[in-house]
Amino acid sequence: MSAVREALEALGHSAGALPEPRLLADLFVRFQAQVPLRRAAEGAGAVDVLAAWLEDGAGCCGESRVRAFGSLAAEAGFGIEHAVALRASGRRHRVLLASGRRLLLDPAFPLPAPVSLDPPAEADATGYGVLSVRPLGAGRFAMLLSTRGDERELYRVEPGEAPREETAGDAGAEAGSGDLFRLFDDRLLRWQGGVLEVSDAWSRFRLPFPAADADGLEALFGPPLPGPQAFGVPEARREEALAEPTLAVYHSSTETAASLRGLLADPAVHAALLPDGWAVKGLAVRGDGFARTLVEEGAHLREERITLLPDGIAVEAEGPLALFRTRNWRLEPRPGGTRLRILATLRDPVPPRGLPEGARRRLVFELASELLALDAQAAAG
Repeated sequence: MSAVREALEALGHSAGALPEPRLLADLFVRFQAQVPLRRAAEGAGAVDVLAAWLEDGAGCCGESRVRAFGSLAAEAGFGIEHAVALRASGRRHRVLLASGRRLLLDPAFPLPAPVSLDPPAEADATGYGVLSVRPLGAGRFAMLLSTRGDERELYRVEPGEAPREETAGDAGAEAGSGDLFRLFDDRLLRWQGGVLEVSDAWSRFRLPFPAADADGLEALFGPPLPGPQAFGVPEARREEALAEPTLAVYHSSTETAASLRGLLADPAVHAALLPDGWAVKGLAVRGDGFARTLVEEGAHLREERITLLPDGIAVEAEGPLALFRTRNWRLEPRPGGTRLRILATLRDPVPPRGLPEGARRRLVFELASELLALDAQAAAG
């Protein structure tokens, strides 16, 4: 049995199944989830890549990933066309079109699932954020990503072939250079230069994670882990200096940065943003901000010191309910309003291998609730 046919069976695609669009979508989702995003051996063809995955769990990225999935789709009888994704920077990579050019498959970026191009195509929620398609005419379209309070154009797709040397995708290219990357339905993990990053459509959590903890990296990203020699790197790159874990949460508002900053400078607005049952017991106004003590039914919760900044505020907190030691708000003007960000440091030490997912989500919710409450206050006038 050929490696391609064996890989199809390993991915759960039945031999002799009719080439229905839903089966192609299922195959693509399983391929993206099960085949690691790692650089393949230099010069390896599609069959070599799939054989290495079957034998020892090796992965692929960029051009080799596109060709590997294209071979699987062709073996299963699906009709696939090639197209090129062009970034604003001029960088290109190969993508695949299926079902009469009504479906986009991008193994190299990577996208976790096919994207419908049928107008009006619905937006898709992914671990990156929300993907949407804007038709450009003549068989061309733009792929848009809304994430962390901003919208940007990922790339434009047009008929044709990407030059072979330019076909590494976004995350695929980074993973292929020795970094680690794993995409889930609701978040993505990336490790680079001694820093682990967990991000989703709302937030980005970063913490120091040394390369020496190979067991921890394998637990997060799965085996086998690539070594520097596998990528032609004589020695590991110097790890990035990250003093402590940080959590950044974002939101997009239609209000102006000036109006939002005016609200953040008002102690009464801050009091209105508190959870139900919380109250301000003591308030001391200073020239550069104010300080306050927060209580609930007389019980002490935390003290906060708020300092006004040109583009936001800085909040220092301590006390039994001070989940974050610092929370720095930043207001970034946008043509249609403002992008809000809170960059926070945690009060309690973070375990060396990161937070449990439930704990991370709870902290994201706490900060996102503050952003949403401020935006609601602004909209209410």
